[in-house]
Amino acid sequence: MAIQPNWYIIFDILLISGSDKMLKDFKMDELRILCAIAETASVSRAAQRLNMPQSNVSRTLTSVERKVGLAIFLRTARELVRTEFGEQFIHASSAVLAQHEQLINLADRYKNTLQGVVTLGAPIGIHQFLGRYILPALRKMLPELQINLVTRNASEREQKYGAIFNSDCDLLISPFKPQNENLIARPFTRFRTGVFASPDYLAQHPIAEPEALVDHECITLRMLGGSDNIWTFKSKNGKPLNLTVKGGFVCDNTLPAVELAKLGMGIVYAPYYSLATELAAGQLVPCLKKERCIDLQAWLIYQRRDILPLRVQALLDGLSVHIKNLSHLLL
Repeated sequence: MAIQPNWYIIFDILLISGSDKMLKDFKMDELRILCAIAETASVSRAAQRLNMPQSNVSRTLTSVERKVGLAIFLRTARELVRTEFGEQFIHASSAVLAQHEQLINLADRYKNTLQGVVTLGAPIGIHQFLGRYILPALRKMLPELQINLVTRNASEREQKYGAIFNSDCDLLISPFKPQNENLIARPFTRFRTGVFASPDYLAQHPIAEPEALVDHECITLRMLGGSDNIWTFKSKNGKPLNLTVKGGFVCDNTLPAVELAKLGMGIVYAPYYSLATELAAGQLVPCLKKERCIDLQAWLIYQRRDILPLRVQALLDGLSVHIKNLSHLLL
């Protein structure tokens, strides 16, 4: 069997010559060749075992011995015999080759197995949607996976500068592209946002046009500016309409905002998908027609695909396939 290319230089020996210290590096192929010579006690037999020209094996032996300044083998009429230094050198080389093989196997298992944990970061509303419509099916498809859900509600800073992808996530779903341009940001899905209130609130404070929201009690979100939020709609001619709204509550995610809106405490700005249960139960109702609301883009963020373990790639692909069949619930 032909030996592998010279990829790694990982074996060091400290040699002392007088008062000078020299650190010598050995390639993995050199160590394999010398170990083969030691096992066969012959350059020619080592060349046959490694499927290499005998001249290459002989040159490697000479090169290494010159590099260290010591003989590794004694040449006899019948075979090569290890020197005292050669015994120690071959023993250490065998140990390094065994460790190298373990590293290769470790990397291969980590890269190519579906078993293990995949951490998915997303805003809490998206996690609710995934838990309701996608994750149960993915669990059946990929039973080896343990899917770790981490809540990552976007901050006001991320709205300005881009999503932060930390090492605690393998995949991140965010309404913003990443700050790090070396990451991959795949369009995941589009979703429609709207404004919602309890039936009692709207009965007492009807809303005809988006512009009227500036005079209403709006439950604001920290990621949209804190106490002064900018909510975006469509004007009558279809152009973007940005409105600055205020209210008595500022929330760092939509869950408490929704609960406050259900109690008639004001108006919440949220994706339609995150309020499916409340809308179906009549606890909340849209304040405006869908035509006046905007669609936003969610991004699926991850590292380069060629360095992703198989289990991360499998979850990434599964999410992307399933979300395509659910666009009717998002827009």
